[in-house]
Amino acid sequence: MQAKMFTSIESEYAAAQTGCVVYNASARGRLKLTGKTRLDLLHRMSTNDLNSLTVGQGAATVFTTPIARIIDRTIVYVRADDLIMVTSRGNQAHMLGWLRKHIFFNDDVQVVDQTETSGMLSLYGKTADQLLAQITGQNLSALPLYHWREGRAGDTDVLVARADPIAAGGFHLIADASTLAQVRQAALEAGATPIGEQAYQVLRVEAGQPEFGHELTDEYIPLEAGLWPDVSFTKGCYTGQEIIARMESRHQLARQLVGLLFEAEVAPGSTLRLEGSEVGRVTSVARSPDRGWIGLGYLKPGQVSEGQLVQCSGEAASATARVAPLPFIKSA
Repeated sequence: MQAKMFTSIESEYAAAQTGCVVYNASARGRLKLTGKTRLDLLHRMSTNDLNSLTVGQGAATVFTTPIARIIDRTIVYVRADDLIMVTSRGNQAHMLGWLRKHIFFNDDVQVVDQTETSGMLSLYGKTADQLLAQITGQNLSALPLYHWREGRAGDTDVLVARADPIAAGGFHLIADASTLAQVRQAALEAGATPIGEQAYQVLRVEAGQPEFGHELTDEYIPLEAGLWPDVSFTKGCYTGQEIIARMESRHQLARQLVGLLFEAEVAPGSTLRLEGSEVGRVTSVARSPDRGWIGLGYLKPGQVSEGQLVQCSGEAASATARVAPLPFIKSA
């Protein structure tokens, strides 16, 4: 089934370049953690330094297996009496089970899945800061990445947090599920353009943002996915830490995430080859109104460099691809 769009990919894409777009991100999971050791639990299980966070702050952190393979990349928002952890879409049940599995007798942690009782919108684009100020009455242009503030959109309470930048800016707005439509309407009345999944995927790929199920799977390690800012190399032990520390100290990655410019459409999962030898795999593909067919994929470092041409072959189609830096740079 074709992914939903509200007008056309071209018009939704253009709105993100010149104004602000609103995307329904409610499919991402939202877990609430309470208890005295809630932050310590996440700190010892994931890659980032979370114990240093205070109320109003947040951070991206990656949960990995004992062999450092990705379970999920999550965003943690620290509040006075609890914390909210945003998971990848559709992965909240897995993360809920993973956390509960690692809560021991001396932990004081309770975890509740709030995905169905809350909703989440994302604002992206050049004027996201200005539009957010218009609907909440707060100027949050200086809010650091992942930090959050309480706000009001009309008569509705919202948690407003700086998001990974897509199309030059971004915020997440989390509200009660029963009032999310009011928040969305406030954004639309302020001038935001609604976008569907297809336009969002174009913007995500252009921004070089890895996504769960594509670039973030148990085949890859956080450093390979370019998630260096989400990893602390000074915090000490966490699940998978030894392998990640070894890769960092030796500067040796088995592969790394890159951008790809295709001459024609190809399918995710296609093989990347250089002079007949397999050197990587395509993980995401989208058609950008600005750049044409673009994608993300993993390549073996040292064998392929930026600007180099590689051959992409899949079951349905083959094409040449040029390796590009991330994020993609807008063409002239």
